[in-house]
Amino acid sequence: MVKGALFKKLLRDMKKSKAQFVSIFLMATLAISIMTGLDSVWFTVHNNANAMYQSTNLSDLWVTVMNPSEQQLWAIQRIDGVTHVEKRFITDADTNLPGKPTLRIYALDEHSTLDQPELQEGKFSKSGRGVVLDSSFAKVHNLKIGDPISIKLNNVWIRLPIEGFALNSEQVYAVKNTASIFPDPSTYGFVMIHTSVLERAYGQKIYNQIGVKTKPEANLVYVAQKVDHIIGRKLIGITLQKDSVSVNSVNGRIQQFRTLSLVFPLLFFLVTALITQSTMVRLIESQRMQIGILKALGYSKRSILWHYTSYGIMLGVMGSVFGLLIGTNLFGRILVPQLRLTLSSFRLHINFWNFLLASFLILICTGGVSFHACWKLQGDTPAVLLREKNPEKGKHIFMEFIPSLWGRLKFSSKLIARNTMKNKVRLIMSVIGVMGCVGVILAALTLRTTLVGITDQLYGNTFTYDQKILLDPVKVNSYYLNNLELNGVTQQIQESAIEMVLPSGEHKMEPITITTQDSPLIHMKDPDGVPISLPDNGILMTRKLCKTLGVKQGDSIQIKRTDKGYVSVPILEVAYMASNQGIYMTDVFWKSLGETFSPTALLIQWNGTPNQRFLESDVVVDSATRESQQLGLASSMQVINFAVVALIIMGASLAFVVLYNTSILNFVERIRDLATLRVLGFHHEEIWNLVLIENYFAVLLGVILGIPVGRFISWIIASSLDEGMDLMGNVILPDVLITGVTTLGFAWLINHVVAQKMKQIDMLEALKSVE
Repeated sequence: MVKGALFKKLLRDMKKSKAQFVSIFLMATLAISIMTGLDSVWFTVHNNANAMYQSTNLSDLWVTVMNPSEQQLWAIQRIDGVTHVEKRFITDADTNLPGKPTLRIYALDEHSTLDQPELQEGKFSKSGRGVVLDSSFAKVHNLKIGDPISIKLNNVWIRLPIEGFALNSEQVYAVKNTASIFPDPSTYGFVMIHTSVLERAYGQKIYNQIGVKTKPEANLVYVAQKVDHIIGRKLIGITLQKDSVSVNSVNGRIQQFRTLSLVFPLLFFLVTALITQSTMVRLIESQRMQIGILKALGYSKRSILWHYTSYGIMLGVMGSVFGLLIGTNLFGRILVPQLRLTLSSFRLHINFWNFLLASFLILICTGGVSFHACWKLQGDTPAVLLREKNPEKGKHIFMEFIPSLWGRLKFSSKLIARNTMKNKVRLIMSVIGVMGCVGVILAALTLRTTLVGITDQLYGNTFTYDQKILLDPVKVNSYYLNNLELNGVTQQIQESAIEMVLPSGEHKMEPITITTQDSPLIHMKDPDGVPISLPDNGILMTRKLCKTLGVKQGDSIQIKRTDKGYVSVPILEVAYMASNQGIYMTDVFWKSLGETFSPTALLIQWNGTPNQRFLESDVVVDSATRESQQLGLASSMQVINFAVVALIIMGASLAFVVLYNTSILNFVERIRDLATLRVLGFHHEEIWNLVLIENYFAVLLGVILGIPVGRFISWIIASSLDEGMDLMGNVILPDVLITGVTTLGFAWLINHVVAQKMKQIDMLEALKSVE
């Protein structure tokens, strides 16, 4: 009976103060949905990718070397921390399918256990007569098990039946070449064969890579150093699992959403905690007479505490549940399939530990605050609680000590100033709430502007070619290209990956671009925007790569030369590039190291119509226009752009809820004062100004303070969003104006609503008191 009566009272209280309760519920829902939603994206990719790596027994590092000997395999096997080694052969091959797509060939021995395919259909037989094909590639080309496929190896066409379809842990995110921006299964896939097939093309089994599996606690830097010593000059490169193109790209996606899930929810929780705390305290304080009545009627202290604590707990639990449902479905289920990752499963994973932690924080902000506020009132007797709380003793504000200023103020301005100083805590809470919301919106807008600006910076300022043409280095050389006399400005480049040893002793494989010092189509600038040229006797490295590798301008690194040892080269210039991080070097310096300049691509700015005869010749492997690359880069960032837009909308929603909540509470707390002024003859417009100007002041101050907060957040996100991107995170005036106008627009709309409520004040109800 008692519980039923208290529950009915709870429902009546919620109905009476529905605006405050709804606002708390919405703030809790938004905070939880942002955290769980962004969390579910990276957590799903992380778990599904790791499960795929384990099921295929992915190597921990790969050693690239032509025809490794059994002695070398035995020596690597004996390195401390190494558990298993295997050799295999990989290369790219043409096919006979329409459009001439390319397949990455993985040739495995019949006893191989590392880097296995994850079969989706069919089998990978030991006979070596058939192949296992990329399931995404097969779907696009309408291939079925039993169909033949022809691949070109060493200029020999080999026709093999398809025995199965599979996925590959090394092809979760795979692009065809440097002309491609994102995965396209219609032009690029993989096929797995047995090494016995190689005999039909090369006359013998050949190998060019060693897969190495290590213990979980193994020191990979130490293992790489030992491998380098064992292989010697024949070493081409060592690639750690985390540095492989696919794994690195997957980890980049994980890092992007992990960064967003750490930074933005913190602000949401901060704003939610502050506003919820002030709201719940005021709601409980407004119930002091009700608490006195309950105590007078004989309700136990425990019952009263639980009754008021349940206000916050109910809101916190409802907000957490709704936030979990909205966040995971809005972000997780929509965004994960759009990441262009080829995973064996897209089953959604929820980080329940983070969810429980976030829910606990919400319950502390709601139920914990309610309990504390009610607990403070339990020490008073029912007679004390049944009386109105004595007003605080009035104090002079600092403006009153400046007679020249105070004397010039109108009566209404004095009231506004006194009320603002009297309720400093409320003002501070309002300002912090608005400041946090402005910071969220501005940071999200800045991030979106920054991401959109990457394509302009890269393909508008740095690269100015019309077309990038990939060449067959076997069929062309620098002299051949110079004699073509193409109608346009050209620039020859050689792109590859190079093995390097950092000052720390760590081995890395990083992209390198070699080109002529006269660089008419690639324009480098330093981080300050000053144009720079490639150095004559050293290398240029992009700023973000310097940061990732832990080196700086003036340091030296060692790079591996073909069939030779290492040579030390200095980092003489550091350039800023939003994307395409790597090392740049002149062809003259490259030749001085004993290497040969073999162009793999030609950049061209056509003076007229492109030379179709050249483009269709057998020396051209692939090509892409600058516009297509720009569109591709923009398309690859659509997913994170969607997340940022959702953050902007949710940040704006939180700002609206915060402003509405603080404005309504300001109105409710002063309703007795406002009714008194109305009785004294003040007009509606005069009374509105007393409340609304104070609201505008809090909003304006919050907007001003929120700008540096947004700048700081955007800087944190830009610096840690992705290792492959060098983002500035600079706040621009249009984003500031959009944020300010949006927030002030919300304030105007909410003040209009509050103004309408002022017209409906029941002065008799507002002025009566309990004696």
